[in-house]
Amino acid sequence: MKTISLAIALASMIGLTQAAPHEHDMAQHQTMSQAAAIHEGIGVLKAINMKERKVQLAHEAIPSLGWPGMTMWFTLQAPLPDGIQVGDSVRFELGRTEAKKWVISKIERK
Repeated sequence: MKTISLAIALASMIGLTQAAPHEHDMAQHQTMSQAAAIHEGIGVLKAINMKERKVQLAHEAIPSLGWPGMTMWFTLQAPLPDGIQVGDSVRFELGRTEAKKWVISKIERK
């Protein structure tokens, strides 16, 4: 009886150690996917710094990031499209660079 119990205990431990790397890989994959993901937001353009290619947005909550609504500066990946100005309601796409900085990859008037 002790032999059977010991065999079951060992089999369970082997199963746990084999599952752990898989779970770690899944968590790492999810983290990498979130970092590469594009998040959408809606906000109001509050300020533009053309020299540094940045915009200040008062954005609504961004549920995919768990962010509440707030006002913050973002770097633009491309120049600001013609016709967008301070005070405009905008829709934007936000991603993270390899340096872990948030960058707007697309912005348009809403």
